[in-house]
Amino acid sequence: MSSRLITMNDVYSFDPDAKVDLDDFVDIVGRNFKQPKEGLGFDNSPSSHMWRTLMWPTRFL
Repeated sequence: MSSRLITMNDVYSFDPDAKVDLDDFVDIVGRNFKQPKEGLGFDNSPSSHMWRTLMWPTRFL
């Protein structure tokens, strides 16, 4: 499906006169960049350690 979405929306990259409608991208952005209810770094996900390190670089494990 990613390949299909790229081919459908790639016209925006090459056509300077194309009118971009952000509603086409809301679903894609929502699926890939959602924030957990607990907040980044507090959801016990594999990347939570990375987020906590970015927030508090001097705090060790």
